[in-house]
Amino acid sequence: MPLRWFLFAILVVSHATLTWISPQVLAPVLAGVLYLPLMPLQALGLAVFAMPEAGGWSAPSLLGWALVLMLWLAIWWGMASLLARLVTKRRSPTQP
Repeated sequence: MPLRWFLFAILVVSHATLTWISPQVLAPVLAGVLYLPLMPLQALGLAVFAMPEAGGWSAPSLLGWALVLMLWLAIWWGMASLLARLVTKRRSPTQP
């Protein structure tokens, strides 16, 4: 498995695990991870939130979930690519 894919899998699984077993102290951060990217998209007129229940927050719509998933996958792919490039540059011998 190429290093980039390995790092990407580690980052995605770590994010998913942290989201799934989220401790109470990280709840505001995890809410921000979901809602903050959607707010500018809502301001642009995209229907990224479903109809809110009485007295509660709106859940993301199917479009909202898809956009947040694509955003975080792109972020983790970029991070994995950067880390893989840094690691391979350090491993490769210097050329004269």
